[in-house]
Amino acid sequence: MHSRSITFSQGVALYMGAVLGSGILILPGYTATVAGPSSILSWIILSLLSIPLAYTFARLALKYKDFGGVSTIVQKAFGYKWSAIVGWFFFAWVATGQAVVGITGAGYIVHIFHLSEIYLYLIGLLFLFVAFIINIKGIKTSGLFSLWLSGGVLILLIVTIFFSFPEIDRNNFLPFAPFGLTGIGQSCVLIFWAFFGWESITHLVPEFKNPERDVMRSTWVSVLLIGIIYTLLSIVTVGTHTYGNTGDVAPLAVLMNKTLGLNAGVATAIVSCVVCLGTLNVFLASSSRLGYALAKEGKFPLWFNKMSNHHVPYRATFFLFFSNALTILASYVFKVPVDELILIPTTLGIFVYIIASLACLKLLWYDRIGRFSALLSVSCCILIAPFAFSYLIVPILISIACLLFLRVNPHRTPNGHR
Repeated sequence: MHSRSITFSQGVALYMGAVLGSGILILPGYTATVAGPSSILSWIILSLLSIPLAYTFARLALKYKDFGGVSTIVQKAFGYKWSAIVGWFFFAWVATGQAVVGITGAGYIVHIFHLSEIYLYLIGLLFLFVAFIINIKGIKTSGLFSLWLSGGVLILLIVTIFFSFPEIDRNNFLPFAPFGLTGIGQSCVLIFWAFFGWESITHLVPEFKNPERDVMRSTWVSVLLIGIIYTLLSIVTVGTHTYGNTGDVAPLAVLMNKTLGLNAGVATAIVSCVVCLGTLNVFLASSSRLGYALAKEGKFPLWFNKMSNHHVPYRATFFLFFSNALTILASYVFKVPVDELILIPTTLGIFVYIIASLACLKLLWYDRIGRFSALLSVSCCILIAPFAFSYLIVPILISIACLLFLRVNPHRTPNGHR
């Protein structure tokens, strides 16, 4: 029996905490560099895409109140193999994506203290290591504390946007689309990183005090607030030309320095680093358990099916730390900037959403509104996916690896027996 404790306002806070992550700290600057002023259009497109995505997941969660995540709905709709592929996509997404989060947090420290480039990667590794130690030791962190931090970031964003409008120069919006449709499409792919998280509320539906009333209300309010915040921030980023060489690795800090003064920039850097560390901790904890669960179900190597005395899947946790550390090292050695590095996990995330939306479409087929919403979601994701260009090879390779693994490792029982 679940304890019903989540209210409407807490539901909104949980959504905001899940979606307003590290992407907001870097993506307005990176997308403006890729698409110019037309990146604003990309933010509007993705904000609109969030409506059917969030609505579809929420509607499905209300239908299956024991809903356990993306892998669960895919297995309900398409069976064992597709569920395994989505699980591999999700695990690989985290196995590379948390390097981006670490570098993002490090970027603000490097910017404030004017450190050399090597410290961007060393501090990023330090963030990963701290999250690794927290997880290995089984230390519990306060979800309420994380929500307060997310609220603090939201307030800083609103204040920054408000004080940035007088600094906007209309000439910065011309030419509007210097890189054409390609630039808009590429920035849409990047922006997907900022909108991951709409599916996260679904497993909490049984814990809402009044799910039939509050789940949808919190969904609509969150979609509206997050879409407005993201779009306004992209407008002031372009309007004040806080991107390119000006934005550097900490565009939000640069924007706050321009409009509010240095102290505001320092405060943003501190909060941003804590938020990035919180994001690392949550994703490392949840995804290590995903690796453990996949191994128990025979969808992943049995090596991952180990728990420590602290009830921590320590092998999966170590693997995620090691893979992200290697990603940071590769980024440094091969000079791969964050706006390119982020395309690996983002492309995987897009395909997770495509498959999950198709699963929703099947499961909600006799629900007229749900069917339309899921169809709109999958159509938009499919339209955006080709703009990942060469990075489309990543989900293809992981799918092949997953299917080869399943072929040589027959389906095991939940206890790990063949």
